[in-house]
Amino acid sequence: MSRGIPSPRRRKGWGGTEMAILRIAWRHGLAGIESLWAGEGWFPVCLVRTGLRSRMPHRGLLPSQSMPSFSSPTLRQCLDGQRNNLDFLRLVAAVGVIVSHSFPIAQGLGTREPLEAFSRGQLSLGRLCVAVFLIISGLLITRSQERAPSQAHYLWARVLRIFPGLAVMLLVSVFLLGPAMTDLPLEAYFRSPDTYRYLWRNLTLYQPQWNLPGVFTNNVYAPAVNGSLWTLQYEVGFYLLVAGVGLAGLLRRWTAGVGWGLAAVLPFVPYVGPRLGWWPELSLYFGGGLVLYLLRDRVRLSPWIALGCAGVLVATAWLGVGLRPAVGSCGAYLLMYLAFRPGRLADFARFGDFSYGVYIYGFPVQQLVTALLGGRTEWWVNTALSLPLVGALSALSWHLIEKPALQAKNAPPSLLTRVLPAKVRAV
Repeated sequence: MSRGIPSPRRRKGWGGTEMAILRIAWRHGLAGIESLWAGEGWFPVCLVRTGLRSRMPHRGLLPSQSMPSFSSPTLRQCLDGQRNNLDFLRLVAAVGVIVSHSFPIAQGLGTREPLEAFSRGQLSLGRLCVAVFLIISGLLITRSQERAPSQAHYLWARVLRIFPGLAVMLLVSVFLLGPAMTDLPLEAYFRSPDTYRYLWRNLTLYQPQWNLPGVFTNNVYAPAVNGSLWTLQYEVGFYLLVAGVGLAGLLRRWTAGVGWGLAAVLPFVPYVGPRLGWWPELSLYFGGGLVLYLLRDRVRLSPWIALGCAGVLVATAWLGVGLRPAVGSCGAYLLMYLAFRPGRLADFARFGDFSYGVYIYGFPVQQLVTALLGGRTEWWVNTALSLPLVGALSALSWHLIEKPALQAKNAPPSLLTRVLPAKVRAV
């Protein structure tokens, strides 16, 4: 049995390779970190800080061996750890959406951002960042379905994650932003049915409405108030889909694989693909995370495979074909590899999960900046001026609304517990 990484000064008889490994570990402050084990060897990926002894035998670093064998961790082992970079990656994706939106909001429709031009119109930065959100969501939502003590607990946690923050943002938009920026008299603004229809439709995610009466009508990207909300109805749809499939006992590897394959093929089926809208493409991304979770015992996070996946993404973007399925498969693997790389980025989680707030407040703040500047600007000007206000609003949303709401996720309403099954089937 072993605690942490042994001191290189106390390991006589070891070869140069072993000593070099130990010196690197001690130099980077890993001496007090518990090792995880896979197969016959120690791997330096996915380390967990703990004061407990390893529960598995220390078979990798023995004086009798000339060199320890390194085995990449499985996704399950990384998910069982307490440290990851998921919060940081989601925040990066949310900021990426703001950068992407700054092109049409500041410069007008038809402005192509660099990624869209490089991929020959296959994918914009904003859609890539939405894919990042959905891949991570597919992984974590499937795990939530498995771990929840009941369907009521699962669905209640999903409600608390989406709707409290959304409701407050909509109230701020309708009763603060709208009156301040509308071209109409305040009486006409508050008498208009569209004012309250905006609040109701976007809160229920039923036929979302993009404009408020007289608001941002002179902007470059008029008159949308919050164009980011379109993805939320799909996100909630995936939550319900996972619940239904899990309830039926069909959340299995083969069904998930078949579903992912259909999502890749259906867009090319005449008369069918166009009628499905965004569902096939977004299913590729959410399904990519879901499939990886179901295969978590078999998927090993190897740097070489991650490098190969990055090569596939660059190649499909440059060739102008196949990028979306590649993002849902190779991109999902690469994202998981980055999510569980050890390092200080994992410490970012202690500040809070601001990504949702950045996502839902970004668009209206960017439109506000455009309106105050009086017209077209460079995309980077819009981004630079918007981010500080968006950051402040997202921090307030997390600490005052989202985090307090999530504290009630383990106490679903009695109505849900009576209507829904008591148990969730194992994944």
